Amino acid sequence: MARVDEVTKAQHRQRLLEAAAAEFAAKGLEGARVDDISLAAGLAKGTIYNYFDSKLAVFGAVVEEWARRTGEARIVEPDDASIRDQLLGFVRGDVAVIAEMEEFARAAVREVLTMPPDVVAGILPAWEPIDAELEAIVERAQGRGELRSDRPALELTRMFLTLVNGLVMEHWFPGSSIVLADIPELAVDYFLDGALPR
Repeated sequence: MARVDEVTKAQHRQRLLEAAAAEFAAKGLEGARVDDISLAAGLAKGTIYNYFDSKLAVFGAVVEEWARRTGEARIVEPDDASIRDQLLGFVRGDVAVIAEMEEFARAAVREVLTMPPDVVAGILPAWEPIDAELEAIVERAQGRGELRSDRPALELTRMFLTLVNGLVMEHWFPGSSIVLADIPELAVDYFLDGALPR
């Protein structure tokens, strides 16, 4: 039997991730079937196990792909740009990727909110580099006096991320008036109103 070269392996893995995102979006983690993911990717049943140990590992890999794309989509402003511009660049990249994979994003948030904490702890590290970049932005702004310094940078960072994520979830609620494209401005304005120096 011929061996699959590295380029083909990478292509198969990417196809599996795309098929998995669609499967999880449609059926959730519990309802998704790994054989259906393999078949939707144009591969034989069971092929997915050549790349991932379990359905949860596939889910985690799709979340990692989401985080990777978000990191690449972030609009990097110069370090001396205003905190408003830096935060807007940060969130605009995030929202652009959510728009591209919104059905999976919605399913992933739902799944993470219902998972046991130890399972979530295994998935969320994919976001740590992005969170660290945001924390560095906040720390620089605190040093310049643009943000209040009576609260730790990590706390302000988490507050900002909670605000962004909360607005995204609000956007998904039936009857919501929040448009995804408006979230960067809303999140930054609401955050800065509460995080200005005291």
